[in-house]
Amino acid sequence: MKIISIGDLVTDFYYKDGKLVGVNGGMTSHNIIVNISKMKFETAVYGVCGTDAIGKIAIDSLKAIGVNVDNIKIIDDLETRCFHVSYFEKNGKLEFFSKKRCPKCGEKHWYNESNIDCDNILKIINDDDILVFDNLNNKNQIIIDNSKNKKMLDLGQYFELDNYSDDEIINKIKNKFVLINLNERVEKYLIDRFFLNSLEELYNILNPKMIIVTRGKKGADFVFNNYKVSKELTTPSIELDPTGAGDAFFSMFILEYVKNNYIIDEEFIDSTFDKATKLTNKVVKKIGARGHIQNLYKIKKVDNNCTCRKFDISTRKRIKRCNININNLEIRIINAIKSGAFEKMEKINFKDMNNSIFIGTGGSFAGAKFSSKVINYLYYVNTTCLYPRDLYYRNNSQVDSVFMFTYSGTTDDLIVSTKLIDNQIKYIISKGELQKIVTKTGMTKDNVISYRTGTNKGKERGFLSFEGAIAPASLFLKLYFKSVARDDVEEFIRDCIKYWKDYFNKYFKDNKKMLTDFFKSGSQLNIFTGDFTESAGIDLESKIVESGIYNCLIHEKKNFSHGRFINYEHLSQKKNIYFKQKTTSLYEKNLLDYLSKDRNLIIESRYDGILCEYDLLIASQYLIYYISNFLDIDISKPEYSEEAMKIYFYKGKL
Repeated sequence: MKIISIGDLVTDFYYKDGKLVGVNGGMTSHNIIVNISKMKFETAVYGVCGTDAIGKIAIDSLKAIGVNVDNIKIIDDLETRCFHVSYFEKNGKLEFFSKKRCPKCGEKHWYNESNIDCDNILKIINDDDILVFDNLNNKNQIIIDNSKNKKMLDLGQYFELDNYSDDEIINKIKNKFVLINLNERVEKYLIDRFFLNSLEELYNILNPKMIIVTRGKKGADFVFNNYKVSKELTTPSIELDPTGAGDAFFSMFILEYVKNNYIIDEEFIDSTFDKATKLTNKVVKKIGARGHIQNLYKIKKVDNNCTCRKFDISTRKRIKRCNININNLEIRIINAIKSGAFEKMEKINFKDMNNSIFIGTGGSFAGAKFSSKVINYLYYVNTTCLYPRDLYYRNNSQVDSVFMFTYSGTTDDLIVSTKLIDNQIKYIISKGELQKIVTKTGMTKDNVISYRTGTNKGKERGFLSFEGAIAPASLFLKLYFKSVARDDVEEFIRDCIKYWKDYFNKYFKDNKKMLTDFFKSGSQLNIFTGDFTESAGIDLESKIVESGIYNCLIHEKKNFSHGRFINYEHLSQKKNIYFKQKTTSLYEKNLLDYLSKDRNLIIESRYDGILCEYDLLIASQYLIYYISNFLDIDISKPEYSEEAMKIYFYKGKL
């Protein structure tokens, strides 16, 4: 089942104060589909456009969001429809108007009779497909009248209805649509046209399952089963551009209607209205009907042609947050170990500790794991590395110290999980602002180990953390170096970074064919870890899963032998990432021999023990970075749903 928009494609041109700022695909029903596609539902557009550059943008803008464009017919010598939206600053507000004529040259690229192939569309739609329309032209009406599918109508204009009698208008709409979305202008037109007194009367004439009237900042009215529900906006968003808000609003009701098993009641309206208004609040803050989803395409003139006639697309080099973060990693690590954070750490009396808990979440967990191993190795302390919720549900009466790893310094999970533990035995390792952490947690400045400095305030942007895992681990590595009288820790860190950067750069160049198969979309990866490779394995699994590119199974090397091989042997594709120390144990030789017939990416450190643990943690950062480059994606900017963010931002009991 797909949700399908039907109609000729349109490209919108956007101008601010008379200057063209960009273009993008348009048309109400197609904008609705783009919003639904962004919410991870199968969508398609059945329509037509020309072979011109305008048509290319109309198609590409849909394809980029994941809309199926296989049934868009491209017609030679057809000029794709254009719409022009102009914005002007007036009294501190941005006002707009839209028209079909170009404000620069006055030309109109618009044909009146639709070019869609009704017979073909009626053949290829499936019975369970849902069809979305935004006008009632003759071609659309043929499909509306001759299909049994559930149909949705977003009617934003009424001028075309002037050509029809009252009975003809009613016959076009009555009993044809499940959901009908109107704005106040169309509602008033229809009520006046039919000499009605209310929206409920209009509902009874048209007989959809539900009729919606959007009223901008005032909210919306809904009528279903002859029952009217009025919803008000409690906190209207500050509008930059309201174009596309109604499209997004209706898209949420279509999608939620499907997800709610086609049931409409007051509870459905309440919950969907909240979701729809949150979406529209995003829409109105960006220029363009799809500005909240994709940036406008930048175009430039060709010769002396007006841009509405002929143009080239300006391509701008994509800047990946992942690249920025990895390129700044070395300097951030060195700044961290040179900060006052290390002096604070040295004053902690690790020797008198017996039971220490190290906690972190997300990328910080790997840093916590490494640090716990250092303290266990140096001071023979019983260290346990946990997630915040694990700590929350255990008896901590014998715990004499807790180390919290959080990049921001104020991660709610950590604060909640340690609420019952005395602040005097808790330490926060963070890059957060010292005073902010003290205020939020109630801890003393001595117990907040922040590696933020006046010249090292910049933080990583993006969903994945590199510095958040490595910088805290590096502070504890420095403690290890000082305790065992090793050489310069800074030199060691720089060497590890250079080694793995060079190693993966060469590896990904020399093994393109194998890696293309290894990193196919939909692959499931097995990560083998254990001994002094745990931090790297945990970190890599976290980054791969959080970036959404693959599923992973993580195996402790020896635990794999206790039956996990059964699942492994039933996998259709056996792809393994194997972390190992310099020294290979006897068991490990047998395990590697068992895995040798499959596809393996073996990452071997030049060191054993604690140095291996840190070295491979560095390797993990560069491996995920080179995977990102190889796939040409920015893993620091993964896609996720609004529903997911509710649990991401959850604060309270664990």
